[in-house]
Amino acid sequence: MDRLVLRDLAVFETVARHGSFTAAAAELGISQSSLSYAISQLEQRLGLALLARTTRKVSLTQAGQKLLDTLVPALLDIGNGLASLQEMRATVSGSVRLTMVPFAFETIFRPTLKSFRDKFPNVSVEVSIDEGLSDIVSDGFDGGIRFNTLVEKDMVSVPLTPSSPVTIVASSDYLQRRGVPVKPEDLASHTCIGYRFVSSSRLYRWPLAKGKKKSDYGTDGALVFNDGEAIRAAALDGLGLAYVFRSQVRADIELGRLVSVLTDWLPDLPGFSLYYPNRVRTAPAFRSVIDHLNSIYRFGR
Repeated sequence: MDRLVLRDLAVFETVARHGSFTAAAAELGISQSSLSYAISQLEQRLGLALLARTTRKVSLTQAGQKLLDTLVPALLDIGNGLASLQEMRATVSGSVRLTMVPFAFETIFRPTLKSFRDKFPNVSVEVSIDEGLSDIVSDGFDGGIRFNTLVEKDMVSVPLTPSSPVTIVASSDYLQRRGVPVKPEDLASHTCIGYRFVSSSRLYRWPLAKGKKKSDYGTDGALVFNDGEAIRAAALDGLGLAYVFRSQVRADIELGRLVSVLTDWLPDLPGFSLYYPNRVRTAPAFRSVIDHLNSIYRFGR
């Protein structure tokens, strides 16, 4: 059915209920001319006159009365359905425990948290933010957010972002002292700030690619952190080159605190996904989180 017909049916019911274009227009907050146009459009679609208009009153024709008799119960059912949805939203309660890396919290979950709390005030949310890869089942989490490629095969995965742009940055002071790298081989003469995975303890290798040329650069371990924000701070302090998410340092680059290098050698990293155990039944509180995130991040649809 044409959505405009549904709109015009609602207008018709309001006019019929009031028996007045003036009162109906006041309730709907539209002009009488718009109201009259909507009724005319509905009558043209049906090929029947629904209202008999005089200078003093508006009355229903036989066809109009028949339509109203059908329409009122239908509108009542719709109203009751909407009310039940509102009640369901207000009564969803319980607690949700999530785990995610700091970057996922800042860029994905945090921007949605206020709207979620406004929508589901009775759901308690606990977020564990760390750089490790928690076992959500043994650690008692309902779910988490991590790179798509790091989600275990036995988990349900809901894609949130298509990709994660990255950059290599350094302070202008550092680049003046050590020079600007223009190819991956130049990194050997620089201090490349390393990232060590909390869970596996291995050093992260920087993925570099240009055309058909690909390589993973292994930092030498001269300066290593297990926290992305600490790596950013070290770069700001002029201690070396940092491989970070672009959004993490966007403001620093715009303000001239950091400078991007090797930009043509940096493919995007995989996107992030919400993941959780493949259970037969998902608790209503956690289901509200899934649906809320899925309504905001519609990647893959």
